Amino acid sequence: MEITQQGAALDERLRSHVPEVAAEVTVRIRRDVPALGRARYLDSFVESLIEDFLGLLAGSGPPSDEILARARDAGAREAAAGRGPDVLPAAARLGAGIAIARLTEHAGRLGVRVEIGAVGRTAQQVFAYVDRITAAVAEGHGGSPGRAVGEAEERRRELLDLLLSTDPGTPEIRTAALSAGWRLPRTVAVIALSAAGPRPMLPPDVLLGLHRDEPCLVLPDPEGLTRRRQVAAGLRGRTAAVGPTVEVPDAARSLRWARRTLSLVKDGGIAAAGGRPVRAVDHLPRLMTSWGAELVDLVAADRLAPLDSVRPSLRRELEVTLLALLECHFRAVAAAARLHVHPQTVRYRLRKLEALFGEALYEPRNQLDMHLLLHARTAGRPDPGKAG
Repeated sequence: MEITQQGAALDERLRSHVPEVAAEVTVRIRRDVPALGRARYLDSFVESLIEDFLGLLAGSGPPSDEILARARDAGAREAAAGRGPDVLPAAARLGAGIAIARLTEHAGRLGVRVEIGAVGRTAQQVFAYVDRITAAVAEGHGGSPGRAVGEAEERRRELLDLLLSTDPGTPEIRTAALSAGWRLPRTVAVIALSAAGPRPMLPPDVLLGLHRDEPCLVLPDPEGLTRRRQVAAGLRGRTAAVGPTVEVPDAARSLRWARRTLSLVKDGGIAAAGGRPVRAVDHLPRLMTSWGAELVDLVAADRLAPLDSVRPSLRRELEVTLLALLECHFRAVAAAARLHVHPQTVRYRLRKLEALFGEALYEPRNQLDMHLLLHARTAGRPDPGKAG
């Protein structure tokens, strides 16, 4: 969401939603950060933060002196209540993610188109804003801003490492999430990253695993178009692969498939997605066959043996045609459109395939095997339409 160019009228219409957004944020903070459950100043402080941040999005600049003063005062209140300097910053990160999501939804209803680039810039603004507020809270608390931020980041790294360990216990996860100020989501997906590239600029609820030998991220509640846009914008310039969506205790399984997908992208076994993260679930046949390459070769020698009797150039044409027919339920016109050839060409090749395979061509179990095997054989090949 970027509203700078939308004018004061839109800014004012979004401001009308601040009280309801602030109320939702406050309820969530009190639920997920119980230490702040009785903090009386919280309601007015959250509403002021959201109003101030909305001004930032509209182009008014960094946090105002007034809001920074309120943050220092809130830090002093926290110290007086005996709470550490990290509790309120954790709540601020949680609240920022919720507030941005809700304001983006309201902007969408008002007809504001959200571009990927704008989402990325908003993410950067969120990071910078929350950092300034955190520093002010630490000042008021009497601690070192750098130390408070460092301790909070360390707890988030520890949480990520726990999530990606083998069979982490749910009570352990809940305790670590509370300490890190991270709201437990319903599901997560793990994103494997190339070692080289710019620092990701993602929403505050994303856990960064850049300290690991193989860098990765834990993405809460990853489904949905808006979430995918945020990820695409925030990871621009870095090769990435998104693992399957899983429940929180199964994050390590998502990581395993994300790494496998990233490895195939690097090796050319899976085509890069035009600068966007590659999703493992979009490449199931390739992942399955690459996991057991030797077995694929052995089974292919049996299931696809009839193709060995034709010359190599025709074999390649028949392989890509058979794959297209399997995926198009043997509809010649649809397969021809996929291959960029005339339907009559597909029908001619189908007759060849029927002569080679006989009734086995239409046996469902054989079709499943052939589908997977042909995906493995044809991966990375040039456009088959140029071959006939």
